[in-house]
Amino acid sequence: MSELKIKLNSKYKSFETGFTTLLNGDLIILSGINGAGKSQLLDIINGSSQRDIQDIAGMSDGQFIQIDRTMKLNGEEILTSNIEHLSFKNNILIPEVSKYSIYNTGQSVDNAYNQYKNGNLDPIRNVNYSNSCNRAISILEKEYGEYKPNFTEQEFKKALRKHGFEWRSNDQFTDFVGSLFYNYAMLIAQGQQNAGKVDGNAFDPTILGKAPWTELNELFKLLKIEYRFRSNYEVEHAELPEVPSLYLIDIDGNLIETEKRALKDLSDGEKTIISLCFNSIKGIEFEKKKIILLDEVDALLNPSLTESLFLVLGKYYLSKGIPVVLSTHSPATISLSPDCCSYYEVFKKQHFIPRIMEVNRNEYSELKKVNRVFYEEIENQEQRIKDLEKNIEFEKDVLIITEGKTDWRYLVGVLKFFHKKDEFLNIKEELFFKYGTHEDVKDKICGTTDFADMGESNLLKYLSTELSHRTADIGRRNKLLIGVFDSDTNIGIKNKPEYGINSFKISPEGISMEFLFTEEEIKIEISGKRLYIGDEFNDKTTRHFEKDLVLGQGSQKRAGKKEIIDSDVFDKGNENHALSKDAFSIAIFKGEVSISNTTLENFRHVFEKIDEILECSFQEGKKDLKTQ
Repeated sequence: MSELKIKLNSKYKSFETGFTTLLNGDLIILSGINGAGKSQLLDIINGSSQRDIQDIAGMSDGQFIQIDRTMKLNGEEILTSNIEHLSFKNNILIPEVSKYSIYNTGQSVDNAYNQYKNGNLDPIRNVNYSNSCNRAISILEKEYGEYKPNFTEQEFKKALRKHGFEWRSNDQFTDFVGSLFYNYAMLIAQGQQNAGKVDGNAFDPTILGKAPWTELNELFKLLKIEYRFRSNYEVEHAELPEVPSLYLIDIDGNLIETEKRALKDLSDGEKTIISLCFNSIKGIEFEKKKIILLDEVDALLNPSLTESLFLVLGKYYLSKGIPVVLSTHSPATISLSPDCCSYYEVFKKQHFIPRIMEVNRNEYSELKKVNRVFYEEIENQEQRIKDLEKNIEFEKDVLIITEGKTDWRYLVGVLKFFHKKDEFLNIKEELFFKYGTHEDVKDKICGTTDFADMGESNLLKYLSTELSHRTADIGRRNKLLIGVFDSDTNIGIKNKPEYGINSFKISPEGISMEFLFTEEEIKIEISGKRLYIGDEFNDKTTRHFEKDLVLGQGSQKRAGKKEIIDSDVFDKGNENHALSKDAFSIAIFKGEVSISNTTLENFRHVFEKIDEILECSFQEGKKDLKTQ
């Protein structure tokens, strides 16, 4: 496991002089709220910060501010030139691939020589002009054993041409495909010429190693990216006659010649992964990279591309012993991260000391579970379309749907109390839509029978859709739908009793169903954990007023509010003390916690409203509900 030891020798933005931290891991993920300083920390590790172009009058894009820090990787001090620093802003700026010829190399070498004459290749200068300058210095040192300020033009250009030097901007994902393809095709052409080309069989190109277009195509296939380059490129008259282009592929993996794709037309997420693919095969051993910094490169990725990101990092960096530090705002990135990850959270300096804290991966277990289920649902697009188009089909004459899967568990649990008193006997447990996640259905949690997501907006959308169906389907109106909503939002609800659509909000206003229980009951401990309420925490510091607890990133917005908090309540040891609403609702459903009769009476108005709807429907002669 890699060890990164950082010491800041002079103040940098929100980090004070003397700041130190130790990061352990081969794949390190940094999270934290906006403005916490994740990007600043990556700048400090890098030892330089790219200046804002607007702040540099008359200077070229890509100049750097040096940061005075000491950075050691496994006890060895490393330089900025050993570090590759990439951000999502670079990823989406992929220039188009162009034809490539011997003239491109000449232009690159001429450009580097002009910088050399202007003093920009001086390795002891405090400001690095660009990584291309650093690469030129590295080549000259390798070729002549040292760098000197008085190379002749012939010496300088000969060395750079020999090593195929390319001038690239500070955008780390600069277009290099044309040159990569050209150089390999040129080697084939030279080999064929030297061997005396006879029907193309006199020279075996496999001795040169895998062709770059082959490697990229294999990588795209592995990552399930539906684009490919052609399978062969040849040099004609010292250039590639065809611009390397991407093509869509059919179901058998063959190029669709009519579906050419320019890089600029790809989605930003696709550009991110394809850029990283380009970068990963360009030869980082030659670049002498010892650590890779990725600043929110996942910002534009969906879950499938996030998994591709980790696959590329493992294949091209971690497997070569190059550690990676990735900053992120994405719960999906954390949840889909591999087991080898180490996690750290960065905190704003005005509220928290220390600034950086390690997080046990177990703290993200629920997040990982939820996002994994979501990812598996959307990965199979054919099935996902069926799920989204599917209406809730039911044979019952009556269906009661709550806006949350925990709410129907509360109501069914409390209904048992009233049934013991021979009240609300028309309202039967089987009338409730018992829905939840695939895991709930699989494990039959509280008798869950249907997979669905019926949050407030989804329930409202479903009722609206059902209402439109009933406009033309008179027979469908005889099936009664009852929607039960919390009262903590201002959404409008759907009501059209003549069409069998009824819904209502619980009372009093401004609460979720948990607040029909008393605060003491809400805070009952189950297996050493309990639900928390937002007003138990300071809205500024997000710390508990009485206990040594603090809210994590997922719950900080609830601090100081009358809202239930069922996750991200941490002690000093990063142990989560919050009980999930799932666990609380299951305990209520099963009668495993003691709830007072006074509290159970708080639910009376819900059942009275349901009973009233049932009674009205019965009196109108739509259904003989009492004989169900």
